[in-house]
Amino acid sequence: MSEIDETTRQQQGAFWLDYSQRLSTAIRYVEALAAAERAVRLLSTDAEARYTRGTCQAMLSHYTEALADFDAALQLNPRSVEAWDGRAWVLGILGHKNEALAAVEQALVLDPDYFEAQKRKKRLLAME
Repeated sequence: MSEIDETTRQQQGAFWLDYSQRLSTAIRYVEALAAAERAVRLLSTDAEARYTRGTCQAMLSHYTEALADFDAALQLNPRSVEAWDGRAWVLGILGHKNEALAAVEQALVLDPDYFEAQKRKKRLLAME
């Protein structure tokens, strides 16, 4: 691939990633997922693209796919606080409290002030 092709691919991937995030914010999850899938195709080694697609999957109740995306994001970037928290989110929904707590703890080790993980930990601890 030539340098221009790589630059174009990166720019297009960044566009689709940003577009997916904007659609998700607008609660247009089906469209956001389609855009995130395009971003992942263009940015196959980008942890943020995998995390974003995982979030869309989770919002559409595609929990197995979401978990796979969060795990892929963590393989690409083990320090992704958001991906650890996303993993905890989905594991909690699936009723895997101990695994969810371990994931949220990892998020908090990386960023003790991450508010979403703090809230999630409290909710997980309240689960029976």
